Amino acid sequence: MPGILHALSDPVRLSIVAELRKAEEGLNCVETTGRLKCTMPKSTCSQHYRILREAGIIHSERRGVELTSKVRRRELDSRFPGLLDAILKAWKREHGE
Repeated sequence: MPGILHALSDPVRLSIVAELRKAEEGLNCVETTGRLKCTMPKSTCSQHYRILREAGIIHSERRGVELTSKVRRRELDSRFPGLLDAILKAWKREHGE
């Protein structure tokens, strides 16, 4: 639990997770930052994804030369029912989305 809460304490990572939840087939770093209209160095993007992976929030798989990531919805909901939804809902409410 502490790792999940730490990973989701950053607004950029919350934005990434929110976008990944919308994409059933997953997204790579470039696609995600494009949807977020956010520019960041590839190393920074990779760092955010690493933190999310290590916390168990996302799963990444290699497709050719790309690394595509998806939210681990089922696993998170079975272990911590409603946690991710509650955090994202509160974050969206705070940001007027």
